Amino acid sequence: MVTGDRQDERTPLLRHDGAQSLPEYQRRSSTTSNVTNLSETPTVDCEAGSPGPNHTSRRGLVILISFVLGMFILEAADQLVKPAMVRIYEDTICRNYYATQQHELFPTGEDVPEEKCKIAPVQTELALIRGLEPVFDAIPSFLVAIPLGMLADNPKIGRKPVFMASLLGALCQLIWAIVVNRFSDTFPIRFVWFGSVFLITGGLSVTNALLYTMIIDVTAPSERASTFFTMQLVGSYAPGLIMPLITSRIMEKSGNWTSVACGVFLTIFGYIMMSAVPETISFHNSDKYTQPESAVETTSTAEADSINSESTIPPEKQSLWLRCKTQFNEFIDSSSFVFHSPHLRILVCSLMMSMISLTRALETLLYYASARYEITIAKANLLNTVHAAVCMGILFCLPFASAYLTGTLGISSQRKDLLIAQVSVALFAIGWYIVGLAPTLPLAIVGLVVYTLGSGFSGSVRSLAASFVEPHHQARLNSFIAIMMAIGNFLGSPLLAGLYGFGVSTGNPLWYGLPFVGLGSVFAVVGFALCFKLKLPEEGGPVVADEDEEVLVR
Repeated sequence: MVTGDRQDERTPLLRHDGAQSLPEYQRRSSTTSNVTNLSETPTVDCEAGSPGPNHTSRRGLVILISFVLGMFILEAADQLVKPAMVRIYEDTICRNYYATQQHELFPTGEDVPEEKCKIAPVQTELALIRGLEPVFDAIPSFLVAIPLGMLADNPKIGRKPVFMASLLGALCQLIWAIVVNRFSDTFPIRFVWFGSVFLITGGLSVTNALLYTMIIDVTAPSERASTFFTMQLVGSYAPGLIMPLITSRIMEKSGNWTSVACGVFLTIFGYIMMSAVPETISFHNSDKYTQPESAVETTSTAEADSINSESTIPPEKQSLWLRCKTQFNEFIDSSSFVFHSPHLRILVCSLMMSMISLTRALETLLYYASARYEITIAKANLLNTVHAAVCMGILFCLPFASAYLTGTLGISSQRKDLLIAQVSVALFAIGWYIVGLAPTLPLAIVGLVVYTLGSGFSGSVRSLAASFVEPHHQARLNSFIAIMMAIGNFLGSPLLAGLYGFGVSTGNPLWYGLPFVGLGSVFAVVGFALCFKLKLPEEGGPVVADEDEEVLVR
């Protein structure tokens, strides 16, 4: 499904074919990573300085509308499927447990009431299965991200086939999970992990990267920011606000499988809609993306001499393995500047923690609230509506607050970003502490609202990180951040699952919120680093210099 973090900003990381056809020493500043999150809005213009139209054409506008509608449908489908599948997983685990451990209570084939599934063995297994799914999903995505990105940059193949194959892989994974749960007498529930094999076609990382790349293909640079804002609002926040109400209603009145069936139908419909969108790789004149020859003449001789001779072979004559190896090595070399600045390390680690919070903690909250406060998962799903509503409010208010700080109070943009980040991370810590320790559901909702009020964290931290590097390092910085945030999700998901499983195994409801108390503690440490360890660069003065120059750290 096309989902993800709704509060971040990130640069699409797939390069255009013009950059791909040049030797490596002519494209050291090009982006090399393909791991992104769909609803994150890019902060760096990939085509800054390149010639292009001042306004998006009518044909481009039609394509953009198709993308927005497609995003809305796919996100709505995900909202229908995800909570229902969590309940179906729980029911499958619960029935298997009682059939093998307490057969006299609920014999094989007999339905088990949901309230009887909140016991420690069931909840621990549910957290384990759901927590390790993103880990297995990430493995094929990491393996194929660069090769598929290169295929998508090839004019003979284009973006669309790779994009559609990636969507198809996600649909096949969902169908596999449905099959395993529907025929739970035949398949062990842990067989759902094998569904990650279908993500060999790309998975979420490639889907998101290609989606934003295709949008960039058809959008004028001057209109790009408003386009991404519209997509974020309509394609991500609107379904998050509306669909939980509908999903919970369907789950309570018609059953979990009905909600899943509606979600699958919507997914297929969204896939068909996306398949009608034309190829975008050649939407504008290819000269638009071609690097001027003058840029080649200014390339450092020392840098050119340091390039491995393999990378000077024209791409079309290289094997796919060699091209992938070259891109990977180039990314590692070109991102080394991040490690030279302790301030960048703090900011990148902060973003890693926010990714864990945004992706896995909100799903953990679903079955935590159900088990802790003795409500159904259908009712707990309504917490997503609260989260989305507050997010939309912050989305509208944050620009006015930013303008007030810089315009009325005269605070510099860097100081403003740091202030927003500090306040946001404090709200993160306080909010998660309240959620983890709340004895009642209303108090937990207050904690969720407090946490969501910190939605400006990611954007402000990204803006701060950008101020520590020179302009020509921006794309590589965003590439590195994308990789590190994916790693954070990779590591954080099983950690949260382990904390929740341990808390439930104690039998004391007070410990059920252990993962959220852990998150609050982590954000408290991050807040300390942002308040006392981070020093802003001078106005207009970059901290990280060129790769071949001395790195300046203040």
